[in-house]
Amino acid sequence: MTNVALGGQVQMLAAPLPYRAGPLSRFLAWLEAPPAWRPWVVLAALTFALVAWAHGVLWATGTLAPGTIDVAAIILVFYIPYPLATGVIGRRILRTAVGAFWPATGWPESDRATWLYRFLNVPLRHEVAAVLVGLFAGTAATISVPTGALGSESARFADDVALGPMIIGGYIMISLSVVTVVNWLRLVAAIHEAATAIDPFDRGPVYAFSRLTVFVGLLIVAGTYYTWTVNAAFVAGNVPAQSLLPFTSVLGAAAFVVPLWGIHGRLVRKKDELMRDVDRRIRAAGTELYGRVDARAFEESKSIHDSIAALVMIRDRIRELPTWPWPPQLLRGFISALLLPVIVYLLSRAVAGFVSL
Repeated sequence: MTNVALGGQVQMLAAPLPYRAGPLSRFLAWLEAPPAWRPWVVLAALTFALVAWAHGVLWATGTLAPGTIDVAAIILVFYIPYPLATGVIGRRILRTAVGAFWPATGWPESDRATWLYRFLNVPLRHEVAAVLVGLFAGTAATISVPTGALGSESARFADDVALGPMIIGGYIMISLSVVTVVNWLRLVAAIHEAATAIDPFDRGPVYAFSRLTVFVGLLIVAGTYYTWTVNAAFVAGNVPAQSLLPFTSVLGAAAFVVPLWGIHGRLVRKKDELMRDVDRRIRAAGTELYGRVDARAFEESKSIHDSIAALVMIRDRIRELPTWPWPPQLLRGFISALLLPVIVYLLSRAVAGFVSL
C-alpha cells in the first residue's frame, strides 16, 4: 500500500506508484491543496510578477516612459496563467468524471486511486521532454518574433529581456499542456475500453467523461482564437507560432470526439445485442401465440399477448438508448461555441467590406 496526495486528499494506492510524477503535475497538485483560494491567488501573483518584470525592464532601460503600459506584455502574459488555471479546473472535472464512471468499470474500489493517480499525473520523463521542446520553441519564437510586434529595432534587446520570460514560459506551458491533455484523453479511451460493467440503460457513467472532453476541446480552441485575434501581431512572421496553431486547432476539434469513440462503438454493439435478444423473444412469443390461437385456446393466449406487448415496450426503450456518450445539449453547446467565433469573424469581414465600398 502507498499513500499519495491526489488533489489535496491523501489516498491509499493498492500498489506502488506506477511512475514518478512530473513537475507540472506536482505543482498542480500543490495548487489544488487547501485553502480553496490558493490557485487563484498564486496565479494572480504570478501574472502580476511577470507583467511587473516586463515593465520594470522597459522603464529602467528607457524603452518605455515610466507609467506607460506595454500592450504586448498584457497580451503575452495570458499564455502562462491560462494553462495553469485550466489545468486546475480540468483536474476537478476529471476527478468527478472518474467517480461517476467507476460503477461501470466493474473493478474494486481499491483500484480507483491508482487510476486517479494516472489521470492526474504525467510521467516525469514526458514532462521533462515537453519542457525541453517548449524551451527550444520559445527561444526560436523570441528570436523570430517581428520587431513591429514588440517595439523599435533599437530597443529590441530590452524587449527580449522584458518579454522573453513570457514568450519562453508560454511555450513551455503550452508544450506541457499538450502532454497533459494527451494523457487525459488517452486514459479516457483506455478506461472505456477496459471497463467490464457498462450498462447502456445507466446514462450517468455513459456521459461521465463528456464534460471533460468538451472542456478540453473548448479550452484549446479558445486559446487558438485568442492567438489568432488578440495576439495576431505576434503570430505574423513567427514560424513556431504558425506551425503550432494548426496542430492545436486539430487537437481541440478532435478532443471532444476521439476519446469517446471507443465507448460509442461498445454502446452500438451492446444496443444491437439487446435488440437481437428482444426480437428473438418476440418471435418466440409470437410462435407460441400462433400455436394457442390455432388450438383455439383464446383465453390462454391473452397472457401471451400481454407478454408480447411488454416485449415491444422494451424494444422501443432499447431503440431510444443513446450510443453517443454525451448529452444532446452538450453537443449543441460545443458546436455553437466552435462556430460562433467563425460567424462573428465572417460577419465582421463582410461589414468591413461593405463599409469600405
